[in-house]
Order: sequence, then C-alpha cells, then structure tokens
Amino acid sequence: MLTRYADCAAVLKGLDRFTSDWRRLGERTPAELVMLQTVDPPDHPPVRRLLTAAYRAQDHAALVRRTEQRVRRRLAALAGTEFDFVHRLAIPLTVETICEVLGVDPPDLDWLTSVSPPVIDTMDGGLRPEVIPAGLAARAELDALMEHWMVEHRPDGMFAYISKKLPSASADRRLVLNSLRSTFHAGFESSARLLTLSLLALTDNPGSLREFSKSPDLAVEELIRYTSQVQVLARGCLTDTEVGGRKVRKGEGVTLIIGAANRDPAVFSDPDALRLDRTPNPHLGFGRGLHACLGAGVASLQTRALFTELARGYPAVRPGAEPVMWDSGTLRGVRTLPVELGR
Repeated sequence: MLTRYADCAAVLKGLDRFTSDWRRLGERTPAELVMLQTVDPPDHPPVRRLLTAAYRAQDHAALVRRTEQRVRRRLAALAGTEFDFVHRLAIPLTVETICEVLGVDPPDLDWLTSVSPPVIDTMDGGLRPEVIPAGLAARAELDALMEHWMVEHRPDGMFAYISKKLPSASADRRLVLNSLRSTFHAGFESSARLLTLSLLALTDNPGSLREFSKSPDLAVEELIRYTSQVQVLARGCLTDTEVGGRKVRKGEGVTLIIGAANRDPAVFSDPDALRLDRTPNPHLGFGRGLHACLGAGVASLQTRALFTELARGYPAVRPGAEPVMWDSGTLRGVRTLPVELGR
C-alpha cells in the first residue's frame, strides 16, 4: 500500500513495471470490465485515440455556454426551497451535460440512479466479492443503452463521430462500447460527486465560496485535490522492482491511496487546508499518464460554472442537515445533502 505522492505518481507512470490489465498477470477479468481504464498497449492506444478525437471534435465553446445556462436555470428553479443537492441538482446537471457531449437523449433518472450504485460497488470488489454479480448485471443494462445510442443519436456528439469512424478504426468494438459506458457513467457519477463534495468543502470553510471567483481555475484544481473523490487505485506488478525503497515482486498487487498522496506534506504545503489559490498543484485527482481521466475537462467545466454562479448569486448557500455519505472504500461520495440557497 502506497501513500506517498512520489510513490503513487511513479506507479501511475511506470507502464513498464505496473499494469491496469490484471489479465497480464493471469487473472480472469469479466468481459464487462475490460475497458479503456483496464487495458494497456497495444489495446489501449486505438481506443484512446478514437475517443479523444471524438471528444475534441465537439464545440467546446458552445458546451461552456450551455453548461453555464444550465446551471443558472437550475439554480433559479430551486431558489427559495430546501432541496437535496445530489438528486435535484448535481445528478440532473451532470447527466444533461455528459449526454450533450455524447450527443444522446438523457435516460430516465430514476432508472439511472438505481442502476448506478451496483456499478460503483464493484470498485470495492476486492474487499466485498459478493457485490460483483449485481455490478455486472447493472453494467449489462448500461451496455444495452450503449447499443441503443450507437443507433439512436444526434447528428453531433461523440456517438455520431464514433459510429461513423469505428468501422474503419483498428479499435475493438466491444472495448470501445465498454469505454463509452464508462465515459458516460463517470461523466455523471464522478462529476456529481465532485460537485457535492466541493460544496461541502466550501461551506465547511467560511468565506471560501466568495474567494472562488477570484481564481476559478486554480480553485477547481484545489477542490479536486482537497476532496479526492477517488481514494484508491490498484495496479499489478509486472516485474520485480522497487518502490519507495521496498521490493515489490512480479504478480503482487499495489494499492495506491490517492487521497493520502494528494495531502502529502512533501508536495503540498499545509495539505489539510483548502487554499483556492494553491499553485503549483500537481494533484493525482484525475490520475496520471496513460490512464488519466478522459473526461477531466467536462468535470472541471461544470465545477467552475456551478460555483462561479453560486458565488455570484447565492453566496449564503448552506447545508440544511448533515450529509449522508456513501459506504465505499474506493470512491468518496454523498448520498443526500439537503441545502438552502441564500443570497
């Protein structure tokens, strides 16, 4: 188990020594779990190139404008009431945004919020193997949605691009669809968790929300570091090596405690403090190297848009009760958070 920043960063970048693809170490991996985040070269580059090209082909200036409009519209509709920040704002906002990027119609939210938790639970599969069957069944439901979207999509968006380019691409179709499923799921689930954890961080530190708009780009990066929603990553060791002065043998698993690395005092001064102007800020919140998060830009965009608008129009926003947290060893998150918007 690694907790120091330097050790975690070295493992994330050490593709010659560590793998995300446990099949390379002889472990059986269900086909549903083979996706961009769990494969290495030569399987990884064709899929990454295709998805990256599809993402870059979008009108990002228009995405920024529409996200800002979406935030203002939703906040205005909720002003003057106490509401659950997670289910009334964070999830609907992030679902709508990622579906715009993908170029598809948003699915039913009640269905989506029922199918998502079992998928998240499988991230703890090493601790709780009993959750894996339900997680695979939930992924199968999402897979059916991906197949539907490959046929039924808007003329713009990532699905339109990929459905056109995939027949002539060298990427495996199943791997691409699994990766699109993961892009969609992380695009709303991880983004919604970031928004909610960030709200808690800002309201727990009086005056922080008013400070946000002074340097929003730096503030977003600090919120990603400070909240560290992805607490843990795992890699398999491909060859006998050394990390942090300790020997690691081929075939052994290495657990990276990202939440600890992001508060390593050797890298971050006053690491337990929320400093919205922190720079430099080389956090590991979106990973590092080959498997860095493809949707980091969309998550950052929504965080910037939401808290800029809250700072401008609702600086007295506050939780109405204690948050109810998810029970997870891997991914931090909030189940429910009643809030009131105050000016």
